[in-house]
Amino acid sequence: MNTPSIPDFLGDATTPCAHADADFYATDTAGQDEAKAVCLGCPLRPACLDYALTNDERFGVWGGLTARERSRLRHDAGRWVDDEGRLRLACGTGPALAAHRAYRETCEMCQGAQAARTEAARRGRLAAEHEKGGTVRGYGLHRLLGEPACAGCLAAQARQSAEQRAARKDGGAVVPLKQRRRRPAAAAPSTASTPGAA
Repeated sequence: MNTPSIPDFLGDATTPCAHADADFYATDTAGQDEAKAVCLGCPLRPACLDYALTNDERFGVWGGLTARERSRLRHDAGRWVDDEGRLRLACGTGPALAAHRAYRETCEMCQGAQAARTEAARRGRLAAEHEKGGTVRGYGLHRLLGEPACAGCLAAQARQSAEQRAARKDGGAVVPLKQRRRRPAAAAPSTASTPGAA
């Protein structure tokens, strides 16, 4: 593969890449990580990345990003690189919240959006439980949502509690709800040979 020409501003002897032993055109992950580490301390990293994006450099590590990372950056307007060379995502999304957590950060916008997504999912599951006339699971969802349970879910919870009290009173073990819902395993087919079968 032909190595592209290096722009004049990177030919300066003071840039870390000018005297680094790293292979900036490595194709293996270890080599790319080594080159990216050199870029992290470079004051020209933003200019280098801008050069690579402007000139559509398709190979090598430029500005601390591999060709693949630069491709994602170009094709998704909701991504950018911060001052520390980390790929960033538009706040308010699940992947952005995961990135904040990976960087040990907090973001009120991402946390608020996640709380809204969680509440919407719980309300969807609660609606399904209400279609069944109210259930113990629905009662639990009401509690997670911080609201009083509806009559159907409250009645289902009361029935389960009464069953558990009765089982304890009779000296029997209380069977958890999940075990009660399991279907018995189907009988395994007989492996005995039938007379006359070959």
